[in-house]
Amino acid sequence: MGKAERERLNQSLSGHLNTIHETLQLLDQTPAPSLDKLTWDVVVKMGDQVSKQATIGTLLCLFSAPSGSRNKDLKPLVPQLVGAVWEACTALKKTPASNITVIGRAMTQVAVSVKDVLREMEELKPVSSNQTEEASNDDASHAETRLGDNDSLSDDLGNDLSPEEMKVAQSAIGVVSETVVVMKELIRTITGLLKQEKPEDSSNFVDTLEKLLKLCQEIGVQIDELGACLYPPQEFPAMKAAL
Repeated sequence: MGKAERERLNQSLSGHLNTIHETLQLLDQTPAPSLDKLTWDVVVKMGDQVSKQATIGTLLCLFSAPSGSRNKDLKPLVPQLVGAVWEACTALKKTPASNITVIGRAMTQVAVSVKDVLREMEELKPVSSNQTEEASNDDASHAETRLGDNDSLSDDLGNDLSPEEMKVAQSAIGVVSETVVVMKELIRTITGLLKQEKPEDSSNFVDTLEKLLKLCQEIGVQIDELGACLYPPQEFPAMKAAL
């Protein structure tokens, strides 16, 4: 490679490295409120261009002269810088284009978690008459053997509720079932609002949905605590607080 070609390659590489470095700095900055807002499609296209610049910078680095270059000290940093840009651009593409979409996904996660708690609640079973008789007839040594069987204990967990405890569990199951229905309806409604969202005048509307999401997340936490309280011995003060 001639001296003139090496110099042009070094200048091109320096330009791309500077672009990558400036991009990383921009990603760490909070944009000023006075800046014009762009549509999300434009942002994604800009991310594609940045990713291409990073790729070009990598190729130039690979084909540049191995020694005698003023960019020699920068070469070890190229993979790290380019990797960070690629990662940021990939995350950009995965980011939902709508605020309502973000809220809807978060609401769906809460609903899935609540449904999992409901499923666990529905697996609770009362103690059977056979279990009662076996428990009364077990001697001390047999009881010690059963306590040493972790698999048996795991399988029987939640299968020994008394009739009174089972009534409490059934009441809680009813509450959680209705909560799941409400959350499903919320998700259906939010999904229907996607076509109505207008970036220029939806800020108050989105704020309202965010508050609603926060309430649902708090309900999800309480339901999780309620489910844990239903296993014997049932914790009635904690259940009352959750309800």
